[in-house]
Amino acid sequence: MKTGEAPVTTTEFYWIGKILGKGAFGKVNLAMHRLTEKLVAIKSINKNYLKEDSSKKKVMQEVYILKKIWHPNVIRLYETFETKKHILFVLEMCSGGDLLNYVRKRRWLKEDAAKYMFKQLIDGLQSIHSKNIVHWDIKLDNILLDHNGNLKIGDFGVSKLCWPGETMME
Repeated sequence: MKTGEAPVTTTEFYWIGKILGKGAFGKVNLAMHRLTEKLVAIKSINKNYLKEDSSKKKVMQEVYILKKIWHPNVIRLYETFETKKHILFVLEMCSGGDLLNYVRKRRWLKEDAAKYMFKQLIDGLQSIHSKNIVHWDIKLDNILLDHNGNLKIGDFGVSKLCWPGETMME
């Protein structure tokens, strides 16, 4: 490493904790940055699932899209790095869980709370769309809540970039 260069991130930078969720290509773990003690979520994608070029392209597109969006109602990507077996995304921790479980626990929301959440969802979607991005998978389990109860749109795995005027087909 040359003077002034940042060190290459490895899993040694983090304490990896419990599994927060599992998906088709990998899992998400709670983690803490060893130096800053900041809690994060680490999404690890097993490279064995990325044998096809289309799968690799999807992962690279998700990284590109997450780096392109900076909005308080969209999950934040802090960094990405690789091991021999995995591609890892270090993401903002949303300790409030997903909106599906939040609503299930409460069975219903007061109108003021629902309006506040809906406003945040619309603001996040407006930001996403302003960058010519289509999420394609908005559902309660992909809408997360941070420790303050603020809404964060997550899981951009099937999102796509589009051009103004372009018609999107599934």
